[in-house]
Amino acid sequence: MRYTLMLFLLLSISSCGQGTLTDQREKERLGIENQITTDKLIILVKVKGQADLKKVINQNWPDDIETTYNIFKNQRGQIIYVGEFPTSQSGDWTLGLKHYFGDNGKLISFEKRLSYFNEDCTDGAVIETIIELYDNDFKVIKTTKTQTDNKGEELKVKDCGHVYNWTFDKRGTVNELVQLKKIRL
Repeated sequence: MRYTLMLFLLLSISSCGQGTLTDQREKERLGIENQITTDKLIILVKVKGQADLKKVINQNWPDDIETTYNIFKNQRGQIIYVGEFPTSQSGDWTLGLKHYFGDNGKLISFEKRLSYFNEDCTDGAVIETIIELYDNDFKVIKTTKTQTDNKGEELKVKDCGHVYNWTFDKRGTVNELVQLKKIRL
């Protein structure tokens, strides 16, 4: 009986700790998201045919943009958010990849938001959002997936399929992501 009680307590404590970490990560992600304002973003763009990213100043956008990067730093000057927004030449889709980092530079959350057309699900666009929360060892501790129409109404179809089966570059630290994407500030 005593061993059963000890086992129950150990399982309760470990599962409680996991819930606390997911709640903490979600709170951190939302805290970063609430701090982001367009006037505080550093905006860089990848222009077709050029290796280096260009900084956008005073809304002076170059032509032939392949990808836009939005970078946000905390009050200590550390990058805590990198948003990556590839350009659809056809206009059939929009994609946002958002990386949220803790003060220690480790990934706390990754969000993919894809909008696309699928008339089997809705008259307008399907907006699919997947949010992953990470522990300090770069392991996913929670995944949330939602699909809504362009009015924000949740779709009744379980999985509005699409043909966009891309792989995404996620890195466990801000330094690894910045190096991979060749972001120089």
